[in-house]
Amino acid sequence: MLLFKVLNFEATGQLNSTAINLQSAREQLHNVYALMLIDGRPGYEQVAFREHTFEELLTFLAMVPVEGITELIYRLSDGVPAIKIAELYNVLCWSAENRGGIALEEIQEWFYGKQARRIEIALQVDIFPSNSMQECQRILAEIEQKHRHLKYLCRAVGKEVNHRLKEEESWAKYRRDTFEMPKEMTPSIMGIIKGIKKGKE
Repeated sequence: MLLFKVLNFEATGQLNSTAINLQSAREQLHNVYALMLIDGRPGYEQVAFREHTFEELLTFLAMVPVEGITELIYRLSDGVPAIKIAELYNVLCWSAENRGGIALEEIQEWFYGKQARRIEIALQVDIFPSNSMQECQRILAEIEQKHRHLKYLCRAVGKEVNHRLKEEESWAKYRRDTFEMPKEMTPSIMGIIKGIKKGKE
């Protein structure tokens, strides 16, 4: 509840200011990360937020412009675990007004890049590499082959992709079974329809 209330608070005009002190912004962003705690074993890690995390985040947002914030956060997050950066993107995307300025299409492009760190972050943001689940399977297999240390993340996203594919296949089958006439029935149905028409004539 705190997350929703804090991040939907109207930001000040300073948010659109283009004149920023990068060093101050970096320090403030790292204050936010310091309040984000990683818990769980590798592959099953989660990020917890300590008290005042979101107040510190609002302070950071007031220091930087909305335009280009996706890339700015990445560049100011040197030395920070990828899972924390990904979770920050998630918080802004799904809890802040106008997605906190985060451009998900930019992060999607990271799946297709060569920088392992960007790919590691993208794999932990709540998005798929593509709207096509078949394309998702292809790019995940490619990433797993090129970046072996990201295998466990690819497998985790892959499970979600496979689940979505099964849902799509089930829905397609339902539509076929419900709305399409079996071919073997078509001639008899057409005969009935012709008979009805003749009767009306």
